[in-house]
Amino acid sequence: MNKQAKILAVIVTYNPEIGHLKSFLEELSKQIDLVLIYDNNSLNFKDIASIQFSQNVIIHSSPINKGLPTHYNAAIQYGLENGFDNLLILDQDSTFDKHFLDEYRKHLDEDFFCLVPFLVHNNNDYEEKYPTKTKNTCDYVKRSINSGTLIYLHKLPNDIRFDEDLFIDCVDFDFFIQANKFRLKTLRINSAKLHISLGNISRIGPFFLYNYSPFRLEKQTRDRVIFLRKHPISAFSLWLFLFTIFCDTKAILFERERLRKIKAIVKGFKEGLFFRTSSRQHP
Repeated sequence: MNKQAKILAVIVTYNPEIGHLKSFLEELSKQIDLVLIYDNNSLNFKDIASIQFSQNVIIHSSPINKGLPTHYNAAIQYGLENGFDNLLILDQDSTFDKHFLDEYRKHLDEDFFCLVPFLVHNNNDYEEKYPTKTKNTCDYVKRSINSGTLIYLHKLPNDIRFDEDLFIDCVDFDFFIQANKFRLKTLRINSAKLHISLGNISRIGPFFLYNYSPFRLEKQTRDRVIFLRKHPISAFSLWLFLFTIFCDTKAILFERERLRKIKAIVKGFKEGLFFRTSSRQHP
């Protein structure tokens, strides 16, 4: 077990629930060397700033909502420049079990690029229907979500960064595609459980609805189109394309604010289709 490894954590916030964020940071700051918070112009930033942070919590405020990748890359750069061994990415609304980081530390001396968590959905109905299943203590995986991903910074190639053409969706998928092309190993630690929320899940008949806001749907659609333009030929891209059609159809048919959501999906599709991708493309 490597107890000496310096771990930097990064959380990007946008209109977070203050009570949860406060308690989460209180617990996290006891287990991490430094926590970077990048706020994306939250409406409740004054409430965030009023939290009595520990000395190892630093908050940065952005005048605009920059999404996720820009801040993740800033955290990578900070970690590399300040002697950190690992970067742990977390969401503002995720929670982990008490021994989550202890389970990660058992593997910090091993030959991996990333450690990722065992995901448990906060919605019991959804978790019962779509649980993550395994009988192993650890599993090699090709991808995971952003939250809970721990990157071994000393194994991060200069050509791998988060794609700043994306805003919030597919950021994780694109990152792991880059890692897989370099044949870098990702290990899921099944004893490190991360509790996550997907939108505001409800159920109608056999269907689960995510009930994302029109803004989130717009950015989600935009990012998925950009991702599919960048990675057009793969089994995962085909799955993502079909899954997106399925989810958008459910949102249009069954969720509230249908007209606004139709407009958001159409707008996001146009933005993604005509977006001029940056000249700097990672392998």
